[in-house]
Amino acid sequence: MSDLVSDRIERALKRIEVAAASQALVRTRLEARNEALRARIESAIGELDALIAIEREVEAEAEAAAPGDEEDEG
Repeated sequence: MSDLVSDRIERALKRIEVAAASQALVRTRLEARNEALRARIESAIGELDALIAIEREVEAEAEAAAPGDEEDEG
């Protein structure tokens, strides 16, 4: 009878080990996906910041080149 109990315990431990290894693999994959997503988001934000800076420069140049709304004319 103790062999039967011992076998059941061994099988249960094996299932626990397999489940723990599976969870570790899932966690590792999730962390890798998270890191890749974080890098893509950081890159996209950098690109948006650059576009905003360009747009501001274009607006500033347009304002400088356009005739002013001077109230003295009239």
